[in-house]
Amino acid sequence: MSLRDVDAIDYIGVNILFKRVYVGLFDELDWRDEREHQDLLTKKVDRYIRYIRSGKLLLNYPKVRGYEIVIEYVSTHSMPSSAREFWKSRERLLADAGYTTRARGVDVRPSLGIAVEKPEHVEAEPVEPPALEVLDADPHAQLADVTDISYLPPLSPESRRRQALPLLRRLAMRQAAG
Repeated sequence: MSLRDVDAIDYIGVNILFKRVYVGLFDELDWRDEREHQDLLTKKVDRYIRYIRSGKLLLNYPKVRGYEIVIEYVSTHSMPSSAREFWKSRERLLADAGYTTRARGVDVRPSLGIAVEKPEHVEAEPVEPPALEVLDADPHAQLADVTDISYLPPLSPESRRRQALPLLRRLAMRQAAG
């Protein structure tokens, strides 16, 4: 995917061990034109927020209900200091909206055949283990244009489990019957 394709979700990863959903944004552009880059990044992040808040994430991946949502920014080019400050401002906005963010860089030079010197010792943060299960979108789910996350289609009969009525509803039923 591309940062220029602002209407597409680049990838979704699920870590069932830590109960996290990674909604990933892949940035392959360099930072020569910072203004355009910032505009594209803002549009893409806004699109991701609309996708999550509309309920489409839960419609397509119903097993991730209750998981922490992490918006992950993956860049193939190093960011200048002004770009890092811009991304930090986006992280603050996303944190205020209730989402966790994560940024990381990917060095694609070896895959392009460009020789890269490896340093002898690198201080690195611990990395989470990879996702243990791939949750594909439910092929039978209806992909509706949902405007409110509180609306979800009913569960199919085979996936429904008998559940006790909440205590308040049972008490109200007893009062009405008595």
